[in-house]
Amino acid sequence: MEDVPPGLRTPVAVVPPAADRWPHGPTEGLRPGDWARYREAGLTLTYAAVEREEDALWIETILEGEVRQASAALVGTDGVVRKAFYGEVSKEGKSAVSPQPVVQTSGAPARRWTELSREGGEERIAVGGRALACRSQRVRYEDLEGRLFEEHSLWHPEVPPIRAGSEAGGLVRRKSPKVDLELLDFGKDAKPVVERPR
Repeated sequence: MEDVPPGLRTPVAVVPPAADRWPHGPTEGLRPGDWARYREAGLTLTYAAVEREEDALWIETILEGEVRQASAALVGTDGVVRKAFYGEVSKEGKSAVSPQPVVQTSGAPARRWTELSREGGEERIAVGGRALACRSQRVRYEDLEGRLFEEHSLWHPEVPPIRAGSEAGGLVRRKSPKVDLELLDFGKDAKPVVERPR
């Protein structure tokens, strides 16, 4: 048995870096209080616009779990992340907050597929106890190797465009061989989870 040095006895949260651009599109349609919760790749993520600061908006991304991992990013209307903080929030709502390093991301990846066709329609689904008449969009693509695939998306004007937005509103569902994203709930009453330094 070896004695463990005191500095190694306490677990320390590793602060992941934040991208220098908001990855989910323009922010001009968002208002403080807008939030949406999605299930994606087996994870539950909540996106929330929590506060305006001059010409920018604080947007939190929360990975739901026993301990909620949350990042708060100050995002300008141009999508640039000006600063960010990271916190792990306990059930009691207490969080240990650290500055989050903002790292430069590479430009948008080159498209590796070609759009072949697009068709629209309407589909009714229930989200968070509400019945939504969504605008449906099916797009068929061909990738560089000649493989065909289809992406099916649903949009609704009452859903905040925080994860993705279009002229039809916020994203409700997106399914393809590469993406499986589904809206679980949404609202307009978000409060900050990350206790940022003032």
